[in-house]
Amino acid sequence: MYKPTAVWDAAHTGTELDKILGIGLDNQGRVYATAGKGDKGVLVFDGAGRVVDAWGEGFADKHGLRIFGDRVWVTDRQRHIVMEFTLDGRLLRTLGTDGHSGPADNQFDKPADVAVAPNGDIYIADGYGNSRVMRFAADGRLKQSWGTKGAAPGQFDVVHNIVIDRTGRVLVADRENRRIQLFDLDGRYIEQWTHVGKPFGLALDDQNRIYTTDGQSNCVYVLDRDGGVLAQFGRTGTGPGEFQVAHSIAVDKQGNIYVAEGDGMRIQLFTLQNSADKPNM
Repeated sequence: MYKPTAVWDAAHTGTELDKILGIGLDNQGRVYATAGKGDKGVLVFDGAGRVVDAWGEGFADKHGLRIFGDRVWVTDRQRHIVMEFTLDGRLLRTLGTDGHSGPADNQFDKPADVAVAPNGDIYIADGYGNSRVMRFAADGRLKQSWGTKGAAPGQFDVVHNIVIDRTGRVLVADRENRRIQLFDLDGRYIEQWTHVGKPFGLALDDQNRIYTTDGQSNCVYVLDRDGGVLAQFGRTGTGPGEFQVAHSIAVDKQGNIYVAEGDGMRIQLFTLQNSADKPNM
């Protein structure tokens, strides 16, 4: 059973926190979150929840945050862009047309999240305005997009989170349709899971387990690769193990779970009670 072991809020960190809509971990175990106010919108925490760095580049409405290797990707819904940074916050490039939304190949409409495949292809959850996934080559060249507004297989209603598992499946949190849709790397529909509430966040671990947050009922689900529920915990509230909009989620190499709260403006850390409780595939 997962137990809450730490709560990183403003009192714990000594730093005023914003709504935390994106969270990720680097290879050193540091936690990055879109938790800061203003331009210094990305806060970096050590393992004890102390803020060790803060950086940003003109954020207007920061949302998703992902780390792939030594790169940090952040989406900005209001600016309609996706930004790639170094781990210390140096901006490397921007995808999308800054300040302009639309359906064109070089535009997003409130992009929500990003995933990077092993071959370097970049998949954008686009997002709140456009109901599609966009796939770019590593050099930023558009390769394909798929999805329209609707509830049929392959359609979306708020493309909120996106991850790519070790078998090459693209998992999309189709939030308002209350399902996770699975595709291959070329966007071909595989299946959908409709038993995990309203999925907000998605994360994977090294064993290809899937972690998802239901930001409406404030539950966390741990799933096997076939979508079977291995564990479920959480409810609405302000205490440890309770959430106010369980938004995004990350998992470290030891299997510890980090849940970022939107309205709660805090990060909670969960660990298994003992090793015998570890979910099996």
